[in-house]
Amino acid sequence: MPVPCSRQPSVMLQRELTFYCQQPLTIPQAQRLRRLGGMFQSRLLLLNLARRQQANPEQPLAVLALGVCPGDLCQLVIEGCDAELAHMVLTSWVNEQGVLLGPSTDHDEAGRRLALHLPDYHFPPASQTLCNAADKQSCLRHLVGQLPDSRLRDPAQLMRHLLAREQVCATVMRPGLAMPHVMSSSVLAPCISMVYSPTPLEWQSSLGPVQRVILLALPEHPHEEHLSPLSHLVRALLDDVLCPALLRATTPAARRAILVEALIPAGTNHDIGTGSALSSA
Repeated sequence: MPVPCSRQPSVMLQRELTFYCQQPLTIPQAQRLRRLGGMFQSRLLLLNLARRQQANPEQPLAVLALGVCPGDLCQLVIEGCDAELAHMVLTSWVNEQGVLLGPSTDHDEAGRRLALHLPDYHFPPASQTLCNAADKQSCLRHLVGQLPDSRLRDPAQLMRHLLAREQVCATVMRPGLAMPHVMSSSVLAPCISMVYSPTPLEWQSSLGPVQRVILLALPEHPHEEHLSPLSHLVRALLDDVLCPALLRATTPAARRAILVEALIPAGTNHDIGTGSALSSA
């Protein structure tokens, strides 16, 4: 019997658990997830972000159809009046399946994947993604400040190019998410940085303010292999599975892992060396 809610029915909480799977998802595991979810009134949704697919855990066969394999990045979404309690209980199920990307995650599987698939790209560690900027310009300055000197010829010029790009059109991709991007002579090699702002930032867009901002800086004349990840990222940010997962993610490690996943083609096999890397984390 589901746990009764003491809150008003109109009060809906949402919690998420983002994790790297360590083992294939089997029928007993899918059935156990359904049983645990049935203890609560909250609705569950399981996403395989590596394959851009999602399923209702009330349907174990649909969960198995997600094809979750070792190394896949997944997210379990919990929504309802008792989501907080369900989150606590379901954390144990997630820990049995893989590595939870929580506030205290100290390994960098996302960095390993980036180095494996996109060695020319640089993306600072997740610990640097909190921003308390007051406006767009200070947020852009914070993003540029995350990039290493070895990748930039002239940070001040990069700022000027970013501001000029924003004058053409605000770079809001979806409500709550902006992706300022530029090809600049001040950039020596592809760079990415990302910030999360607890306070919504006005971005001069009809889509409203944003709280997650991704900076993509490329050289003025990038190689074709540097442009492909940009197209993957744009498609992912317009995707109805991966982008909402990024907007829901509540920890820096989860946000960084999802963004790295977005840069890589959907369905890319991550299981090369992943088992040992995750097991030692």
